[in-house]
Amino acid sequence: MARLQDLPVELLTKIVEDFCWCRSPPPHADCHCLTIRCEAHLGREETGLEADYETLAALCLTSRLFNDLATKHLYHYIPDLDSDAQWWLLLRTLVTRRDLGQHVRSLDIVTRDYKTTPDYPEVERYLQDQVKALQARRVEAGGKLSPWEEREFSTGASNYLISLLTSLCPNVESIRARLTGDSFNFCGAQTMSMLKKVAFEWYDTEGGICLAGLRNLLQAAPSIESMIISPFSQEDDDKLDLTLNKLTYLELRHSMVGAGALDSIYKLCPNLEIFKYETGDACIGYEQFAPQDLQRATLNHARKLRMLMMKEGPGRWEELYDEHLHPGVYEDALVELDAALKARGIECRITPLEDESV
Repeated sequence: MARLQDLPVELLTKIVEDFCWCRSPPPHADCHCLTIRCEAHLGREETGLEADYETLAALCLTSRLFNDLATKHLYHYIPDLDSDAQWWLLLRTLVTRRDLGQHVRSLDIVTRDYKTTPDYPEVERYLQDQVKALQARRVEAGGKLSPWEEREFSTGASNYLISLLTSLCPNVESIRARLTGDSFNFCGAQTMSMLKKVAFEWYDTEGGICLAGLRNLLQAAPSIESMIISPFSQEDDDKLDLTLNKLTYLELRHSMVGAGALDSIYKLCPNLEIFKYETGDACIGYEQFAPQDLQRATLNHARKLRMLMMKEGPGRWEELYDEHLHPGVYEDALVELDAALKARGIECRITPLEDESV
Protein backbone atom coordinates (compact mmCIF):
# COMPACT_ATOMS: atom_id res chain seq x y z
CA MET A 1 0.00 0.00 0.00
CA ALA A 2 1.32 3.44 -0.96
CA ARG A 3 2.21 5.74 1.90
CA LEU A 4 1.01 9.33 2.07
CA GLN A 5 4.52 10.68 1.80
CA ASP A 6 5.02 8.67 -1.41
CA LEU A 7 2.57 10.95 -3.22
CA PRO A 8 4.03 13.65 -5.51
CA VAL A 9 5.25 16.70 -3.62
CA GLU A 10 2.93 18.91 -5.68
CA LEU A 11 -0.10 16.95 -4.45
CA LEU A 12 1.09 16.98 -0.83
CA THR A 13 1.61 20.73 -1.12
CA LYS A 14 -1.99 21.16 -2.27
CA ILE A 15 -3.23 19.09 0.67
CA VAL A 16 -1.29 21.18 3.16
CA GLU A 17 -2.35 24.46 1.55
CA ASP A 18 -6.00 23.52 2.04
CA PHE A 19 -5.53 24.00 5.80
CA CYS A 20 -4.01 27.49 5.43
CA TRP A 21 -6.22 30.38 6.57
CA CYS A 22 -5.33 32.57 3.58
CA ARG A 23 -6.23 30.10 0.85
CA SER A 24 -9.54 31.80 -0.08
CA PRO A 25 -9.71 35.10 -2.02
CA PRO A 26 -11.81 38.03 -0.73
CA PRO A 27 -15.50 37.61 -1.59
CA HIS A 28 -15.70 40.96 -3.39
CA ALA A 29 -13.53 43.93 -4.29
CA ASP A 30 -15.00 46.24 -1.63
CA CYS A 31 -14.32 43.91 1.33
CA HIS A 32 -11.98 45.76 3.68
CA CYS A 33 -12.07 43.48 6.71
CA LEU A 34 -9.02 41.68 8.00
CA THR A 35 -9.33 38.26 6.37
CA ILE A 36 -8.97 36.25 9.55
CA ARG A 37 -12.07 37.90 11.05
CA CYS A 38 -14.27 37.60 7.96
CA GLU A 39 -16.29 34.40 7.74
CA ALA A 40 -17.15 35.23 4.13
CA HIS A 41 -13.49 34.76 3.24
CA LEU A 42 -13.21 31.34 4.74
CA GLY A 43 -16.72 29.96 4.43
CA ARG A 44 -16.54 28.57 7.98
CA GLU A 45 -16.70 29.63 11.59
CA GLU A 46 -13.68 30.45 13.70
CA THR A 47 -13.82 27.06 15.41
CA GLY A 48 -13.11 25.45 12.05
CA LEU A 49 -10.20 27.82 11.59
CA GLU A 50 -8.76 26.81 14.95
CA ALA A 51 -9.07 23.14 13.99
CA ASP A 52 -7.14 23.77 10.78
CA TYR A 53 -4.47 25.61 12.76
CA GLU A 54 -4.10 22.59 15.04
CA THR A 55 -3.92 20.30 12.00
CA LEU A 56 -1.06 22.31 10.53
CA ALA A 57 0.78 22.13 13.87
CA ALA A 58 0.29 18.35 13.95
CA LEU A 59 1.53 17.97 10.36
CA CYS A 60 4.72 19.82 11.28
CA LEU A 61 5.46 17.02 13.80
CA THR A 62 4.65 14.16 11.41
CA SER A 63 7.84 14.02 9.40
CA ARG A 64 10.63 16.19 8.05
CA LEU A 65 8.85 16.38 4.69
CA PHE A 66 5.58 17.59 6.19
CA ASN A 67 7.47 19.93 8.50
CA ASP A 68 9.04 21.57 5.46
CA LEU A 69 5.67 21.81 3.68
CA ALA A 70 3.47 22.92 6.60
CA THR A 71 5.66 25.26 8.65
CA LYS A 72 5.30 28.30 6.41
CA HIS A 73 1.52 27.90 6.37
CA LEU A 74 1.43 27.50 10.15
CA TYR A 75 3.17 30.87 10.52
CA HIS A 76 1.10 32.67 7.88
CA TYR A 77 -1.31 33.71 10.64
CA ILE A 78 -0.34 34.55 14.23
CA PRO A 79 -3.59 34.50 16.27
CA ASP A 80 -4.24 36.49 19.42
CA LEU A 81 -2.64 34.24 22.03
CA ASP A 82 -4.23 33.49 25.38
CA SER A 83 -1.45 34.67 27.69
CA ASP A 84 1.61 36.87 27.83
CA ALA A 85 3.76 33.76 28.41
CA GLN A 86 2.74 32.45 24.99
CA TRP A 87 3.67 35.76 23.36
CA TRP A 88 7.15 35.72 24.88
CA LEU A 89 7.60 32.09 23.82
CA LEU A 90 6.59 33.02 20.28
CA LEU A 91 9.02 35.93 20.33
CA ARG A 92 11.85 33.64 21.45
CA THR A 93 11.06 31.33 18.54
CA LEU A 94 11.03 34.18 16.02
CA VAL A 95 14.26 35.66 17.42
CA THR A 96 16.12 32.34 17.27
CA ARG A 97 14.56 31.31 13.94
CA ARG A 98 14.50 34.48 11.85
CA ASP A 99 13.35 32.53 8.78
CA LEU A 100 9.99 31.83 10.44
CA GLY A 101 9.13 35.52 10.72
CA GLN A 102 9.47 35.79 6.95
CA HIS A 103 6.36 33.57 6.59
CA VAL A 104 4.04 35.68 8.75
CA ARG A 105 1.27 37.33 6.74
CA SER A 106 -1.26 38.29 9.45
CA LEU A 107 -0.86 39.39 13.08
CA ASP A 108 -3.69 39.54 15.62
CA ILE A 109 -2.45 41.26 18.82
CA VAL A 110 -5.18 42.42 21.20
CA THR A 111 -4.25 40.70 24.50
CA ARG A 112 -3.59 43.33 27.17
CA ASP A 113 -1.92 41.45 30.02
CA TYR A 114 1.72 41.62 28.92
CA LYS A 115 4.67 41.11 31.24
CA THR A 116 6.76 44.23 31.65
CA THR A 117 10.02 42.42 30.82
CA PRO A 118 10.88 39.54 28.46
CA ASP A 119 10.99 36.04 29.91
CA TYR A 120 13.91 34.90 27.76
CA PRO A 121 17.48 36.25 27.48
CA GLU A 122 17.38 35.86 23.69
CA VAL A 123 14.43 38.25 23.54
CA GLU A 124 16.05 40.66 26.01
CA ARG A 125 19.21 40.81 23.87
CA TYR A 126 17.16 41.39 20.73
CA LEU A 127 15.21 44.16 22.49
CA GLN A 128 18.40 45.94 23.53
CA ASP A 129 19.80 45.63 19.99
CA GLN A 130 16.64 47.21 18.60
CA VAL A 131 16.75 50.03 21.14
CA LYS A 132 20.37 50.79 20.18
CA ALA A 133 19.47 50.77 16.48
CA LEU A 134 16.55 53.13 17.20
CA GLN A 135 18.83 55.45 19.16
CA ALA A 136 21.29 55.50 16.26
CA ARG A 137 18.53 56.39 13.78
CA ARG A 138 17.34 59.21 16.04
CA VAL A 139 20.86 60.63 16.42
CA GLU A 140 21.39 60.44 12.66
CA ALA A 141 18.19 62.42 12.21
CA GLY A 142 19.34 65.02 14.74
CA GLY A 143 17.14 63.81 17.62
CA LYS A 144 17.12 61.37 20.52
CA LEU A 145 14.81 59.05 22.43
CA SER A 146 12.18 60.84 24.48
CA PRO A 147 12.11 60.35 28.27
CA TRP A 148 8.87 58.41 27.82
CA GLU A 149 10.52 56.02 25.34
CA GLU A 150 13.54 55.48 27.58
CA ARG A 151 11.23 54.65 30.47
CA GLU A 152 9.15 52.29 28.32
CA PHE A 153 12.14 50.34 27.05
CA SER A 154 13.75 50.06 30.48
CA THR A 155 10.67 49.14 32.52
CA GLY A 156 8.58 47.55 29.78
CA ALA A 157 5.21 48.34 28.24
CA SER A 158 2.73 46.46 26.09
CA ASN A 159 3.52 48.45 22.98
CA TYR A 160 7.05 47.21 22.69
CA LEU A 161 5.73 43.67 22.26
CA ILE A 162 3.98 44.94 19.11
CA SER A 163 7.18 46.73 18.09
CA LEU A 164 9.23 43.56 18.52
CA LEU A 165 6.79 41.34 16.64
CA THR A 166 6.45 43.65 13.66
CA SER A 167 10.22 44.10 13.40
CA LEU A 168 10.54 40.30 13.06
CA CYS A 169 7.75 39.96 10.45
CA PRO A 170 8.74 42.12 7.46
CA ASN A 171 6.32 40.43 5.05
CA VAL A 172 3.18 40.85 7.15
CA GLU A 173 0.15 41.90 5.08
CA SER A 174 -2.49 42.59 7.75
CA ILE A 175 -2.34 43.63 11.42
CA ARG A 176 -5.07 43.89 14.04
CA ALA A 177 -3.81 45.32 17.34
CA ARG A 178 -4.75 47.17 20.50
CA LEU A 179 -2.44 50.16 20.98
CA THR A 180 -1.51 52.20 24.06
CA GLY A 181 0.55 54.97 22.48
CA ASP A 182 3.47 55.14 20.08
CA SER A 183 4.01 51.73 18.49
CA PHE A 184 6.09 50.09 15.77
CA ASN A 185 9.21 51.76 17.18
CA PHE A 186 11.66 49.26 15.70
CA CYS A 187 10.41 49.39 12.11
CA GLY A 188 12.59 51.54 9.91
CA ALA A 189 11.39 53.40 6.83
CA GLN A 190 10.04 51.15 4.06
CA THR A 191 10.63 47.97 6.11
CA MET A 192 6.99 46.81 5.97
CA SER A 193 6.28 47.35 2.30
CA MET A 194 3.97 44.29 2.09
CA LEU A 195 1.50 45.61 4.70
CA LYS A 196 -1.90 46.27 3.09
CA LYS A 197 -4.58 46.20 5.84
CA VAL A 198 -4.55 47.46 9.44
CA ALA A 199 -7.22 47.64 12.15
CA PHE A 200 -6.34 49.32 15.47
CA GLU A 201 -8.22 49.66 18.76
CA TRP A 202 -7.37 52.11 21.55
CA TYR A 203 -6.70 50.45 24.90
CA ASP A 204 -8.79 52.81 27.03
CA THR A 205 -12.31 54.28 27.12
CA GLU A 206 -10.82 57.79 27.07
CA GLY A 207 -8.72 59.42 24.36
CA GLY A 208 -7.85 57.72 21.11
CA ILE A 209 -5.26 57.04 18.45
CA CYS A 210 -3.73 59.98 16.58
CA LEU A 211 -1.60 60.28 13.45
CA ALA A 212 1.57 61.08 15.42
CA GLY A 213 1.20 57.81 17.30
CA LEU A 214 1.18 55.96 13.98
CA ARG A 215 4.12 57.86 12.46
CA ASN A 216 6.54 54.92 12.68
CA LEU A 217 4.08 52.58 11.00
CA LEU A 218 3.19 55.03 8.22
CA GLN A 219 6.87 55.52 7.42
CA ALA A 220 7.51 51.77 7.43
CA ALA A 221 4.43 50.76 5.43
CA PRO A 222 3.83 53.05 2.44
CA SER A 223 1.61 50.48 0.70
CA ILE A 224 -1.27 50.41 3.20
CA GLU A 225 -4.56 50.20 1.30
CA SER A 226 -7.13 49.90 4.10
CA MET A 227 -7.14 51.35 7.64
CA ILE A 228 -9.70 50.98 10.44
CA ILE A 229 -9.20 52.88 13.73
CA SER A 230 -11.41 52.87 16.83
CA PRO A 231 -11.41 55.49 18.19
CA PHE A 232 -9.39 58.21 16.45
CA SER A 233 -8.78 61.49 18.26
CA GLN A 234 -7.07 64.56 16.79
CA GLU A 235 -7.84 68.27 16.89
CA ASP A 236 -5.21 69.99 14.74
CA ASP A 237 -3.24 69.48 11.54
CA ASP A 238 -0.34 67.18 12.48
CA LYS A 239 1.85 68.17 9.49
CA LEU A 240 3.29 64.66 9.21
CA ASP A 241 4.76 65.32 5.76
CA LEU A 242 3.83 61.75 4.76
CA THR A 243 1.70 60.43 1.92
CA LEU A 244 0.00 57.05 1.62
CA ASN A 245 -0.77 56.99 -2.09
CA LYS A 246 -2.25 53.49 -2.00
CA LEU A 247 -4.66 54.03 0.89
CA THR A 248 -8.17 53.98 -0.62
CA TYR A 249 -10.33 52.92 2.36
CA LEU A 250 -10.43 54.68 5.75
CA GLU A 251 -12.83 53.95 8.60
CA LEU A 252 -12.74 55.96 11.84
CA ARG A 253 -15.12 54.64 14.50
CA HIS A 254 -16.38 56.57 17.54
CA SER A 255 -13.94 59.39 16.78
CA MET A 256 -13.36 63.08 17.43
CA VAL A 257 -11.62 65.04 14.66
CA GLY A 258 -11.12 68.80 14.44
CA ALA A 259 -11.36 70.76 11.22
CA GLY A 260 -7.58 71.09 10.89
CA ALA A 261 -7.07 67.38 11.52
CA LEU A 262 -9.57 66.60 8.77
CA ASP A 263 -7.26 68.37 6.31
CA SER A 264 -4.35 66.24 7.62
CA ILE A 265 -6.27 63.05 6.98
CA TYR A 266 -7.15 63.93 3.41
CA LYS A 267 -3.58 65.09 2.67
CA LEU A 268 -2.21 61.83 4.09
CA CYS A 269 -4.30 59.74 1.68
CA PRO A 270 -4.81 61.76 -1.54
CA ASN A 271 -6.28 58.78 -3.41
CA LEU A 272 -8.89 57.94 -0.78
CA GLU A 273 -12.02 56.42 -2.35
CA ILE A 274 -14.18 55.38 0.63
CA PHE A 275 -14.32 57.31 3.93
CA LYS A 276 -16.47 56.03 6.81
CA TYR A 277 -16.77 58.10 9.97
CA GLU A 278 -18.67 57.74 13.25
CA THR A 279 -18.79 60.65 15.68
CA GLY A 280 -17.50 60.03 19.19
CA ASP A 281 -18.20 61.74 22.50
CA ALA A 282 -16.37 64.02 24.91
CA CYS A 283 -14.41 61.11 26.39
CA ILE A 284 -12.55 60.80 23.07
CA GLY A 285 -11.69 64.46 22.40
CA TYR A 286 -12.81 68.07 22.60
CA GLU A 287 -13.34 69.18 19.01
CA GLN A 288 -15.50 67.76 16.23
CA PHE A 289 -15.57 69.16 12.71
CA ALA A 290 -18.87 70.63 11.51
CA PRO A 291 -20.69 69.69 8.30
CA GLN A 292 -19.34 72.87 6.69
CA ASP A 293 -15.76 71.83 7.56
CA LEU A 294 -16.34 68.39 6.06
CA GLN A 295 -17.73 69.91 2.87
CA ARG A 296 -14.80 72.30 2.48
CA ALA A 297 -12.06 69.72 3.21
CA THR A 298 -13.65 67.06 1.00
CA LEU A 299 -14.07 69.35 -2.00
CA ASN A 300 -10.57 70.82 -1.59
CA HIS A 301 -8.55 67.66 -0.95
CA ALA A 302 -10.49 64.45 -1.69
CA ARG A 303 -10.10 64.34 -5.46
CA LYS A 304 -10.64 60.58 -5.77
CA LEU A 305 -13.36 60.10 -3.15
CA ARG A 306 -16.42 58.22 -4.42
CA MET A 307 -18.25 57.41 -1.16
CA LEU A 308 -18.62 59.23 2.16
CA MET A 309 -20.50 57.42 4.92
CA MET A 310 -21.16 59.25 8.18
CA LYS A 311 -22.81 57.82 11.26
CA GLU A 312 -23.78 60.13 14.09
CA GLY A 313 -22.64 58.14 17.10
CA PRO A 314 -22.80 58.96 20.84
CA GLY A 315 -21.77 62.57 20.21
CA ARG A 316 -24.04 64.20 17.63
CA TRP A 317 -22.77 67.09 15.53
CA GLU A 318 -25.33 69.58 16.80
CA GLU A 319 -24.47 68.71 20.41
CA LEU A 320 -20.69 68.88 20.01
CA TYR A 321 -20.21 71.69 17.55
CA ASP A 322 -23.35 73.43 16.36
CA GLU A 323 -25.36 73.90 19.53
CA HIS A 324 -24.84 77.68 19.26
CA LEU A 325 -26.49 77.85 15.83
CA HIS A 326 -30.10 78.80 15.32
CA PRO A 327 -32.60 75.94 14.99
CA GLY A 328 -32.64 74.50 11.50
CA VAL A 329 -29.14 75.68 10.53
CA TYR A 330 -27.63 72.27 11.35
CA GLU A 331 -30.15 70.45 9.15
CA ASP A 332 -29.58 72.96 6.35
CA ALA A 333 -25.82 72.35 6.56
CA LEU A 334 -26.37 68.61 6.12
CA VAL A 335 -28.57 69.20 3.08
CA GLU A 336 -25.94 71.51 1.58
CA LEU A 337 -23.19 68.96 2.29
CA ASP A 338 -25.15 66.20 0.59
CA ALA A 339 -25.90 68.35 -2.47
CA ALA A 340 -22.32 69.61 -2.84
CA LEU A 341 -20.81 66.13 -2.67
CA LYS A 342 -23.34 64.63 -5.04
CA ALA A 343 -22.59 67.42 -7.52
CA ARG A 344 -18.97 66.24 -7.43
CA GLY A 345 -20.12 62.65 -8.05
CA ILE A 346 -19.54 61.52 -4.44
CA GLU A 347 -22.14 59.22 -2.88
CA CYS A 348 -23.01 60.67 0.54
CA ARG A 349 -24.78 58.75 3.31
CA ILE A 350 -25.46 60.34 6.70
CA THR A 351 -27.04 57.89 9.15
CA PRO A 352 -28.41 58.50 12.67
CA LEU A 353 -27.10 56.31 15.46
CA GLU A 354 -30.33 54.35 15.77
CA ASP A 355 -30.06 53.25 12.12
CA GLU A 356 -27.45 50.49 12.01
CA SER A 357 -27.53 49.95 8.23
CA VAL A 358 -24.15 51.63 7.59
